[in-house]
Amino acid sequence: MIKLSKRLELVASYVSDNSTIIDVGCDHAHLGIYLCENKKNIKVLESDVNPNPLKIAKDNIKKYGMEDRIEIVLKDGINDLDNNIDTVIMSGMGGLLMSRIINNKENLTHIKTLILSPNNEFIEVRKIIKKIGFKIEKEQLITENKQTYLVIKAIRGKGRYNNFFGTLKNNELENIYYYSKLFTENNKILKLIPKKNIFKIIKLKRENRRIKSFLEKRP
Repeated sequence: MIKLSKRLELVASYVSDNSTIIDVGCDHAHLGIYLCENKKNIKVLESDVNPNPLKIAKDNIKKYGMEDRIEIVLKDGINDLDNNIDTVIMSGMGGLLMSRIINNKENLTHIKTLILSPNNEFIEVRKIIKKIGFKIEKEQLITENKQTYLVIKAIRGKGRYNNFFGTLKNNELENIYYYSKLFTENNKILKLIPKKNIFKIIKLKRENRRIKSFLEKRP
C-alpha cells in the first residue's frame, strides 16, 4: 500500500466514494494510487504539464496494478474535460496559479467538487471559489515541513463567510498557530517597511486587527 504525506492524506480524506477525478499537477500519481486503494469505485485521470513526472507516474501505476483505474495525460490545467469527470483536485501549487486554472466557469460545467490545497494566497482562492459558483463545505490548515497549506473541499452553491478566515474556527490549534505566526510576521514587516508604502502598511495593519479580533474571540 502506498504512503502519503500528511497533507495528501488530508486531501484524500475529502474525496468521496464513486468519484471520477482529475488530479491536476499529479507529480508521480501517488495520490491517485492511494485513492484507488482506499476509496470505493474511484477512477482517476492523472495530468501534468511536465512529461518527466508522468513517466514516473506511469511506472508507479503499473507497479501497483492500477492501469484499469488510472489514466495519465500530458495536459495544462482543466480545459476540455470529459463530461464524466466530477471532481477536480489540485494540491501543492501557489494560490494564484490555482485561481487562474479554475477561474473559467466553462471548464467546470460538469464538476461537482473542487478539492484544493494551495500553499499560499488563501484569500484569492476563496474569492475565486465564490466567483465561479462554489462554496466551501469544509477546510483545514495543515503544516508540513514548516510550510502551512490550506485544504478546501468546495461544492456548488453559495456560502456566507469572509475570504480572510473562510470557515476556519478560532479554537483549533493549527488555526491559532498559523494566524499567530502571520500576526508576528506582519509586525516584523511593519517595522521595516518604508513609510511611503502606505497602502501596504494599511493592508498589514488591517490584517492584524482582524487576526487579533479572531484570536481574542476564542471560547
